[in-house]
Amino acid sequence: MKTTKFGPRVMAAVLAAAALGVLAPGAAHAEQYQSGATRWDIKGGKLMMVAGVLDDNSRLHYLNYAFYVQASDNALYLAPIVDDPKKLNDYRLNFSTFNGGGEILTDAVVAVKGASTWLVTAHKDAVHGYNRPAAVTTRTYRLVEGDEAQWRWYFAPVAQGGYSEQQNYTVERALAETAKALH
Repeated sequence: MKTTKFGPRVMAAVLAAAALGVLAPGAAHAEQYQSGATRWDIKGGKLMMVAGVLDDNSRLHYLNYAFYVQASDNALYLAPIVDDPKKLNDYRLNFSTFNGGGEILTDAVVAVKGASTWLVTAHKDAVHGYNRPAAVTTRTYRLVEGDEAQWRWYFAPVAQGGYSEQQNYTVERALAETAKALH
């Protein structure tokens, strides 16, 4: 039997490469977007979503999405997600995804269709644990340009939907089907 000797630097490099392949943050996560900025041309300017990673390096992974509109005057406006358009003080400045146990439990997707821009969010109820059938709820928001008494741009809720535990939907499938039905 022939043996090969590796120097300590070669062995350290091999071990580091193996560790990176197994432990690279985000390597096994499949959210709709990666960390960084994503842009869409929209009526009145450009929508930009900035996604930042929050990761505990072992099993929990989040992306934090913040939305901005670059208007025709080149000003950059933060676009909050409003839960009740009659109460503009009921808003969130960001949306956080959640990936636990290798499964996406909360995510969002942007859909631009004609003059309308939509944000669809989905959440899977993991009360029975990860990677098990569970109900998935969706919320759909439309990007609105506000008047002088409102936010300059904001996402206003327009619909809520759901898929039962028996339908065995994933968050990704619920997002795709909900976004496809928008017009």
